This record gives sequence, structure tokens and C-alpha cells, in this order.
Amino acid sequence: MSFKLAVIVNKDGSELGPSETFLHAHINMMPCDVIYLVGNPGFRLIRYRGRDGARYLTSRSLVPLASRWLSRKAFGISVAEQDTKALIRFLRQERIGAVLAEYGPTAVSVMHACSKAGIPLITQFHGYDAYRESLTRELEDDYKELFSLSSAVVGVSKDMCSRLKALGAVESRLFHNACGADISDKPSFQSDFGGGRFLMVGRLVEKKAPFVSILAFSKLALEDPRVSLEIIGDGPQKGACLQLCKALGIEGRVIFSGAREHRYVLTAMASADCFIQHSVRAPDGDCEGTPVGVLEALGMGLPVVATRHGGITDIVEERHTGLLVDEYDAEGMFQAMKDITEHPDKARSMGENARASVLSNWTSEKSVDRLWEIIQSVSH
Repeated sequence: MSFKLAVIVNKDGSELGPSETFLHAHINMMPCDVIYLVGNPGFRLIRYRGRDGARYLTSRSLVPLASRWLSRKAFGISVAEQDTKALIRFLRQERIGAVLAEYGPTAVSVMHACSKAGIPLITQFHGYDAYRESLTRELEDDYKELFSLSSAVVGVSKDMCSRLKALGAVESRLFHNACGADISDKPSFQSDFGGGRFLMVGRLVEKKAPFVSILAFSKLALEDPRVSLEIIGDGPQKGACLQLCKALGIEGRVIFSGAREHRYVLTAMASADCFIQHSVRAPDGDCEGTPVGVLEALGMGLPVVATRHGGITDIVEERHTGLLVDEYDAEGMFQAMKDITEHPDKARSMGENARASVLSNWTSEKSVDRLWEIIQSVSH
């Protein structure tokens, strides 16, 4: 009988976003049968990889809905308890060999079902779920129980693993595995290297500090009329970034492309000269895991200018595959970007080194292979 893995993601709605490439990789590239459940407790939609159609874990028909509602009213049973009961039944009926829970809060919501069904639980952390202070305070006791019930806890950066250990993760069950990059066969350094085409990709949120990158770029733009910056992504700071560009007089040099599909991102990387990302520890404590955008840029042969932050230091080798500066160091960011424009041969060499590094260590295939080894190690 083939090994069955259930991948579970708590999410408003029942669809994964196209930018969540690491989740798609965990579902589509595992060398086993995969059943995936996406949605929140009470609204989990079940899909079978390679098959059409889907069904809810708990029926949304009128009679079952009314029955569950009456149980909650009459006996004080919660939606979470009903969800746990349904999950136990599902895991046993499907003969699931292991559960991969994406993000800490998802794992908390399924930990009792896995424990009662006797199914190994692999808890995958990605970023905010390990760092955001309000969340980790709220789930402090739940996380301690989760760490005791999980067969494996996986962090995507060395810094995150240290954070998880501080939160109570058991060291013998704690594993480091960065997400991987889906990259094109056409690396950037095969294009005409112009030296001045900069690219940012990601949500415009506090932990990516897009305003610092814009400030650094503005200083370079005043010195060098060739340079341009494309920003792919939306987010709550987009309006402020547009205003900042106008205030700095560079709105004509910065292109805001909005959220775009993955194919567009790879095409943009293939024609860029340098990828920039100024990740920082946000005011609420949120930090990056290992940014997939940085990995993809490296894999596309782009030198990276970024910060000494989170998992970035795991994947960017300073002055070999990119240039790193301290958080909030706009002047250092400017100097690093200027270095890229003034030394195109060095930048091209860094890009070639970057692609070789990703192909050796950080592709989606290698990341999934490592995760599969972890799952196998705790499932026998």
C-alpha cells in the first residue's frame, strides 16, 4: 500500500495563492500519495492530488449543518471539537501515514486529532507563526503542547530554529529545511547586462521595509540616469511607497507592477540586473523565514542586495553571491546598489555563483527531498 501524506493548511477560503509556491511544491512534488485539506476548521476542503473534484471534511448540506449547530447549542461542543472528531475519522478512514501541517496555528488546530488517531504530525513553520509577538504570546501554551505532540518541527532558517527552540521546541525533533526555488532554464546573466535594472518582489509589508529600498534607490537615481526599479507585489504599504516616490522625485523611475503570476516574476528576473530586498524585524516582531523571492532571484542568476536578516544569511554568501547590509542601513544599501552598477563584471560573476549555489542546494526538488526524508524518519 502506498504511503499517504495529508497536507493541511488553515486558510480563509479553500484555495492556495499562486505565490505560495512552497505549499504547491509540498503538495505536488512529494513522492507519495498526497491528500490536501485547505480551509479553516469547519470549512476544510479535501482534494486528492491528481484527481478532479473536492469535498468538505464536514458536510455543508442543511441537515448535517443543523445537527452540528444543535450539538453546539445543546451540549456546548465547539467547532474545533467537531473539527477534531471529523479529522480523526478522516485520518483513520484514509489510512494516512503522516500529517504535514503548514504553519504553527494550523498544527495547533490539528494536533489533538493526530495524537488521538496515532498519526505522526510534522509541523512546518514559515515566518510570522514563529516570530510575531502577539501570536506567540496568544499561543504560548498551545505551542508548548504542540511541541510535545509533534513528531517533527521544521523551521525554514537557522535563526527560526533557534527561535523555535526558545519557544519550547524539543531539539531532538527540530529540523532546519529552507524552502526551495522554482527557477527558469534561462538565467538572468545570459541577457544583456545593463547594470541598472533593479527588481523587488514581495508583499509591501513592514518586515520587507520597502521604503528603505526606495530611499536607497533614490540616492542612486540622482547620480545615475540609467537606473530603474520595478516593484512586483501589493500590500498595505503600497500607498505610502507611491507617496514616497513622488516626494523624492523618482516616480518616473519606479514601476509598481502589482501582484503578478509566477511566470511574470521569472520573466522580470530574467531581464533584471540585480534583485533587492531590505528585510527587517518588524515592530510587531515579525521576521522573514527564508524568502522564496530571494532564492528565486539567486537561482535566476541575479546578484542580490539584501540585509543580514533571518534566513537570508543562510542562502546569500556575502560578496560571493550577493551583498548584505545591516537592517535599516539605507546608506549601505545605496552603496551596495552603486557597487553593482559600477562593477558589472563582478555583478555577473556573483550572479553565476548564485545560480550554481541554488542548483546545488536550494531548488524546490532538493527542499522537498529533505522534507520527505524528515517525514520518513518519523513515520516508521
